[in-house]
Amino acid sequence: MSRTVSTMLTLLIFSGIAIALFAQAVILPGIAADEVRHFPPYEPYRVPLLAAGIAFIACAQVSLVALWLLVRRAQAGTFFRPGTQRWVLTIGAAVGVATLLTGGFFLYLTFFGIPTPDDEDMGELGLWMASGLGCLVGVALLGVVFVTHRLVARATEAQIELDGVL
Repeated sequence: MSRTVSTMLTLLIFSGIAIALFAQAVILPGIAADEVRHFPPYEPYRVPLLAAGIAFIACAQVSLVALWLLVRRAQAGTFFRPGTQRWVLTIGAAVGVATLLTGGFFLYLTFFGIPTPDDEDMGELGLWMASGLGCLVGVALLGVVFVTHRLVARATEAQIELDGVL
């Protein structure tokens, strides 16, 4: 991997982490407060949904840190050495937790629902559909991580064998 590509990926990863921190600390709490101010029946949902949103973003941050460590290993030429698997599994665990959070929200909307202003059922339907799609995307990402995990494991085994021969 060229140094330019590595530098650009690192810059993008740390920009994503910084934006996510800003979202966790400023944007999500501000949006939650505004929604409760405009529609008071949202008050009982504010804290649990805010916590779930912050946890979801934290999963993305963990994935970005693990991705950065994988980029560093690729830059150093140690990608197919023991130790890489832990970062692939870290990404898988973060995606799994984010998918569980999305699935929990989807199930909650399916069986209980949340109040909507002026009986706007389309808003709740949109949330329900988006969370359902999020579950499907999460499962697809888990599949990609699983395949990546297996490919890296086999390539690492082959590299260890090759090192033993040489």
